[in-house]
Amino acid sequence: MQKQVANAKAEELSYGQIQKIYSTAFFVSFSIRTRGKTLHLFLGRGAGQEGLWLHKSAPPSVLRRRDNFLEYLRRHLSACSLVNLELDDQDRILKVDYQKYGQIQSILFFWKARKLYFLHYFQDLPEGPFKLLLSWRAKAVTATEDIGNLFKYFDEVGRRNDMVFDRGSPQASTIEELLEDELKAASLIGMTSNPTFLQRKKENIEDDLRKAKQWERLQHLLDQGENLDMYELKVEDQKIKFEGELNPYERRNLVFQKIKKLKRGEGILSQRLESVKELLSGKKTETNKTSQLPIVKPAWGKEDLAETKPGQENTQTGYRVFKFDHFQIGVGLTAQGNDQLRSKWAGKEDLWIHMDGLKSAHVIMKSDNQAAINPENLNLAASILAHFSHFNDAWIPIIHTQVKNLKGVTGAPGMVIYKKEKHLRCPKLDDALWLKD
Repeated sequence: MQKQVANAKAEELSYGQIQKIYSTAFFVSFSIRTRGKTLHLFLGRGAGQEGLWLHKSAPPSVLRRRDNFLEYLRRHLSACSLVNLELDDQDRILKVDYQKYGQIQSILFFWKARKLYFLHYFQDLPEGPFKLLLSWRAKAVTATEDIGNLFKYFDEVGRRNDMVFDRGSPQASTIEELLEDELKAASLIGMTSNPTFLQRKKENIEDDLRKAKQWERLQHLLDQGENLDMYELKVEDQKIKFEGELNPYERRNLVFQKIKKLKRGEGILSQRLESVKELLSGKKTETNKTSQLPIVKPAWGKEDLAETKPGQENTQTGYRVFKFDHFQIGVGLTAQGNDQLRSKWAGKEDLWIHMDGLKSAHVIMKSDNQAAINPENLNLAASILAHFSHFNDAWIPIIHTQVKNLKGVTGAPGMVIYKKEKHLRCPKLDDALWLKD
């Protein structure tokens, strides 16, 4: 935040006009016109999106959302002049000074425990008295002449005075990356495709189609009667592991099942590619929609203060942990439990496991020795996953990646965006081997 405030000041935004205010599910943005240019100041709404960013563009129209918070900001700040940005020297509080009715007024934003609190010191009318609104109290009151340091009002909702600032911390995500993540999350829930998104979609489908057509190479191996007496068969991007003691017919059958899957995928992908090409060429149109992501709302009212009372913690857990020699396996019992498992129990380097293409529980594998992440223990983790996902087939299709490659979807418990995933089929073990009670 210190770097971003410094960047904003370097752009000489002081006394630029706040022309338009937009909102997405995760951010609000202020379009500020100053000295021949327009820049957009983005503020996170909380729930993991905390701080401010500068961007050259307003949020994509498909992501724009409206709520009471946006309307409040528009009513009070639109067409005002931005005067100054100031960061609290004790906690994550941003003070935005602006000019309205010829007076300097202020709105402060505080990110705490995944919530956004705000304080507003303002005039409703020219020559009217100044008012003070604390969002967690909801009601504005007439301000006294000596209101003092505005930052101190956040003490009652957990402002700290012992924050340690790591000026050498890694570079945070850019606003472009964060908006791209929001686009991906919105596409999971329901949203129309804009041209840029469609182009990326076309490229992804073409790459998937290239991989699907590799069934021809696998078919050629079967036709030639190639020896399949190996642990893993790799043909271009396709990998088939022959787990357990399989006879030649069972090995050929695994390859044949892979071919069937790829051929079926080729047909589906070809249809999708044709549809996307029609959309890009203008021959086909879609009804415009907007993102359906739930909007992250600021703490606004006494009930929000009660939920985040300092020192209060939720002792209930929605996950279960199994302990073994040199490693542990945690499994989510509910959608919220999946999120708790990932955000509260797991470390960034731990392994996240999920059913491949199926709805399932989430499993985290945590080890104190990297050698513990081996095929035998992966089979165990997959079996625990299958048990809690009510999956009864003999072979379990899974995907896995490190927790640092996951990103939760705000407002959608248990849903994640993942990358760098690997695919695997594991044999299902007898529950008696691990289920002790």
